[in-house]
Amino acid sequence: MLILESVINQYLAMGPETLDKLAVFNGKIIKLEMTGINRAYYLFPNDSGIQVKTEHEGPVDTVLSGSPVSLFKMGLVANAADMLLKGEVEISGDTRLGHQFKNVFSQMDIDWSEPLANMLGDSVAYQIQQSGKRLGQWGKDTIKSVSRSVSEYLQEESRDVVTETELEIFNDAVDQLRNDVDRLQAKIRSLSK
Repeated sequence: MLILESVINQYLAMGPETLDKLAVFNGKIIKLEMTGINRAYYLFPNDSGIQVKTEHEGPVDTVLSGSPVSLFKMGLVANAADMLLKGEVEISGDTRLGHQFKNVFSQMDIDWSEPLANMLGDSVAYQIQQSGKRLGQWGKDTIKSVSRSVSEYLQEESRDVVTETELEIFNDAVDQLRNDVDRLQAKIRSLSK
């Protein structure tokens, strides 16, 4: 377990303010249940890092359960509500604690320039960092473009999805029909008396 613990703590040390945030978890035990590989890890966070164990006899405060990929992804995204709703990850026990623990990782803002500069030199580190930023922006732009194109195709070409305007017109027509039926029922009731 020393390897996993060491990797986690080296990562945490890259964002020194993260260790301060972990101090509020002193004495808490968080269980990670990794579905698909049937593994469980017990995390003991404190202000100096996270101790990782594969066995623990006793109660835990929070259980985070999901596939290894889902659990990793949950630590990166700012809002995990979508993952929780889809059932990719489940939180049981003290759910508030589980969300707070997850937020420590998703809010980490690591400055990679110093470790890269120490390994590769300043100019190479700067080029890698700039390339990473451009790649990230290209990825975001590509996702937006593909999403827009798919939306337009489904609405305009295949007509599988209606546009917002068409939906509003339909809803207005339904409202009008409902009002007409209500008036007709009232008129029938008044004539039948």
